[in-house]
Amino acid sequence: MNAPMQDPHPMHQPPPGAQLMNTVRWVLFAGLSLLAAVSIASWVAWRIDQGRTAGTPAVAAHQRGAVFYRCPMHPSYTSDKPGECAICGMTLERVETAGAADSGPRRIVYYRNPMNPSATSPVPMKDQMGMDYVPVYSDEGSAAGQGDVPGLATVQIPAERTQLIGVRLARVERGSLAGAATLVGFVAPDETRLKRVQLRAAGWVQDVHVNRTGELVKQGQPMLSLYSPELYQSEREYLIAMGDGEGAMEHDAGAHDAARERLRLLGVPDDEVTRLERERTASSRLTLRSPVTGTVLERNLVEGQYVEADTPLFTVADLSRVWVLVDLYEMDLGRVKVGDRARFTADGLPGRTFDATIDFIYPTVSSETRTLKARLALDNRDGLLRPGMYGHVEVAARAGGGSLVVPAEAVVSTGDISYVFLARGGGRFEPRRVWTGRGDGDRVTVMQGLAEGDTVVASASFLIDSESRLKAAIEGLGADSSHAGATRAPSGPGH
Repeated sequence: MNAPMQDPHPMHQPPPGAQLMNTVRWVLFAGLSLLAAVSIASWVAWRIDQGRTAGTPAVAAHQRGAVFYRCPMHPSYTSDKPGECAICGMTLERVETAGAADSGPRRIVYYRNPMNPSATSPVPMKDQMGMDYVPVYSDEGSAAGQGDVPGLATVQIPAERTQLIGVRLARVERGSLAGAATLVGFVAPDETRLKRVQLRAAGWVQDVHVNRTGELVKQGQPMLSLYSPELYQSEREYLIAMGDGEGAMEHDAGAHDAARERLRLLGVPDDEVTRLERERTASSRLTLRSPVTGTVLERNLVEGQYVEADTPLFTVADLSRVWVLVDLYEMDLGRVKVGDRARFTADGLPGRTFDATIDFIYPTVSSETRTLKARLALDNRDGLLRPGMYGHVEVAARAGGGSLVVPAEAVVSTGDISYVFLARGGGRFEPRRVWTGRGDGDRVTVMQGLAEGDTVVASASFLIDSESRLKAAIEGLGADSSHAGATRAPSGPGH
């Protein structure tokens, strides 16, 4: 018989405990996988929660650095923690009214918040008008401090609200104001054409040939006769020096010249000296003649009057050329210069214009009117312009211009100071003090306070001004209360 065949691959039995070790290994793998899945899910959930809560007011306030919190309905009540306003959320109190003597007991009318009387209810309850505190950020405080106008603060207004109230912006730019400057002027005599008729010796007025102020006289026309003992004696001495008259004696040429010089220094005209030399007779009367053709502006004598040597007798003006003196305010100094073309129109001569140029600007300012004078010289050979006439002077605008200009509506003036509101972007408006110059009705020049390229509020400035004043008052009240601690809301649950 053949022996049985052996299996080439015999079956080996696992060692004792192998099955248990395999089970433990799979259990550990499953546990580690579950732990990893839970960790990943927890991290994802945390990130989602962070993204959701990052936009909440509390988180935003923490990130921006809130200084304190306050109630929008009661700005004077503040807290150092976010939460609901304790004043708004107070329990309403009963408000009772006394009835008549025979009407029985008092009856309840309504309930109201003792700190917020506008919140009322017919039934007892807690005020439902409770408001959450809003944060006041440190950057808001610094922004408010950027304004340099007392009593105003930087405000932030949403875009939709600025459109609703009609806010319009304008850029600060360099330019020149349109149109000519219209100033007030009056006609005055040309001071270089004024002449005084005056004698340098005392005497008595005998004959007055010019009896009216405003009378026209011609050059050389007799104006008055004067008796002067001093002049009469000087003429006699001159004749003696010439060798005439009683007691004549030999005199040298020096004495003759001295006597003639004395007559000249006393104001004796040359024609009188010529007559004296020709007639060799001293006259007791001296005739004074007009030195110029013109109009008598002043007459300071009457016939028979005794006049001293320093008494002005007549003032005569040549009005063929006159001046126009223009009142120029200090703010117009940069607007009017010597050499500018100007046109004068007198109120008494409608339709007539007189062209000239500014030939002089006086260096002093009147303490009464706070103006200085600019001067025009006008030809007046036809005599139409008379001293004292008033009119208007238009000074032509010069080409070019390098001043900063803003719309006139952008400037808010209180009488003491002027200011504008700068648009800072993001709906923020900052008050900025400015120093203005001249204007033409539509635009105003800014001398100091702004820079080229700044953006200012050009319309509805008074609305932003009201908002700014209110915010400054509230912030001042809140700052006082937070420092004093008198009105700070108590920190409790939720605060």
